[in-house]
Amino acid sequence: MIRKHLGINQQELADATNLTQPAISRLEKGDEVYASTLLAVLSFYQDKICLDHLLAADLDTDQTAQLYSSPLEIRQRLSQSLTEITSMLDQTKEQVEALKNDL
Repeated sequence: MIRKHLGINQQELADATNLTQPAISRLEKGDEVYASTLLAVLSFYQDKICLDHLLAADLDTDQTAQLYSSPLEIRQRLSQSLTEITSMLDQTKEQVEALKNDL
């Protein structure tokens, strides 16, 4: 919905993020995607919309005015999101290491 609101198609988003159109399609459908795909798309959108709204599962399509926020707010929210992603990746790494040690 946001991509369409911005007036770009999947191929244009793919080109802008150095991804493939099928990768964009999988992401938009909610299929399993690589973290690098998600981060590339989030990076593309970071200066265009408030990322909290991009990540919200219950985005209200009638409230597009709320999609936009100040650059400072966007940077703060992106920083918080990246911190949370880093924490989750660290936890996953620890779990993988624990599984390796169990083998």
